[in-house]
Amino acid sequence: MKLFGIGQAFASERQQQRQSADLRNEAEEFELASDGGYLLLLKGVLFALFGYYNARLFIVTIGSWEGYMTAFCALAGEGTALYCINNYTRSAGAHRAGLGLFGVLLTLFSITHASISFFRMESGATSDRVRFYCENVAFPLLFSLLLLAAVAIPLLHWRKKIATEQAKAQVKIASSRAHLLAESSRMRGENLLERERLDQLEEQIKMENEYIGKLEQFARLKEREKGVIESIADPAVREQIATSMGMNTGQPPPQRRVAPLPPINRAAFPSRGPQTEQRAGGNSPNA
Repeated sequence: MKLFGIGQAFASERQQQRQSADLRNEAEEFELASDGGYLLLLKGVLFALFGYYNARLFIVTIGSWEGYMTAFCALAGEGTALYCINNYTRSAGAHRAGLGLFGVLLTLFSITHASISFFRMESGATSDRVRFYCENVAFPLLFSLLLLAAVAIPLLHWRKKIATEQAKAQVKIASSRAHLLAESSRMRGENLLERERLDQLEEQIKMENEYIGKLEQFARLKEREKGVIESIADPAVREQIATSMGMNTGQPPPQRRVAPLPPINRAAFPSRGPQTEQRAGGNSPNA
């Protein structure tokens, strides 16, 4: 019984291995639907046909070099529409929305003009309204669509957002650098101003030191002058020299001696009586 159970277990394991191998083979052989192949070829053929009918419409209707220029712009519109459709699934955000919008507008523009070119020209009926539209409306409209697509689609690209963030970062770096340079310049200016103040203070201290030295020399000179004057023995000469030099010795000036008057010789004058003396005195009441 044990041998029978072991054989049954081996058989079950081999069966599970075969099932696992079958599942792996099935998974490897399974293929998802491709976005290329037939549909990509069909899309290319359709846009080539639309381009041909668009070019023929403008060349036949307008003629001359203007018709060829409009036909070239129509072919450029075909190429732009094909570019938008092919890259729609490989983008995201605003860029994807722009690709979808311009892809639809340019495709509708192409289909409309291709239909006009086929049904009107094949029947040989080119009406005045179709000619007026091709000469006056179609080219400005096509040119405006191409211009908007050429400007808007690159601006909506995700790399532009990254470039914008990089530009903001660079602006912040440049602003910080400019602020740092301005701050450094301000600090250098303040340091230079303080240095000038220190130099001015040192110059003032130097001048005051020189001034004090000169005052000390002047004081010593005055002391010498005073000593020289006080060393003069003659008081009159000492006072004269001190006065001429504007100095005060602190001693009273010497008194000038006045010679005494000679005695009056009364014998030389006649004697006067009391009356004469009274008249001479001017004290008479009758005078």
